[in-house]
Amino acid sequence: MEKDKVAIVAYVVAKAGLEDEVKEELLALVGPTRNEEGCLQYELHQDGESKGRFMFYEIWRNEEAINEHFQTPHVRAIVEKFDRLFEEPIKKTLWKMLDTH
Repeated sequence: MEKDKVAIVAYVVAKAGLEDEVKEELLALVGPTRNEEGCLQYELHQDGESKGRFMFYEIWRNEEAINEHFQTPHVRAIVEKFDRLFEEPIKKTLWKMLDTH
């Protein structure tokens, strides 16, 4: 199972004037996501120079856990607000973990 770990780095950009609202919406994802069975790490970061840019660093047990994550009520709720809150589509990269010491 360890060899199946997957990391995600995802970036989102808030629409101008909505930075604080987006920050609160994203922070609201952290607790429920960390409680998901397949979530091993879920960290939200805000750009130090541009308060409208946010980055998630995530580690998941496997790709199935990621797929389950996207079906949860907390993720589906923010997806419904996406066009209103975010300037551009999510930029996401998926990384296979090679060294799992």
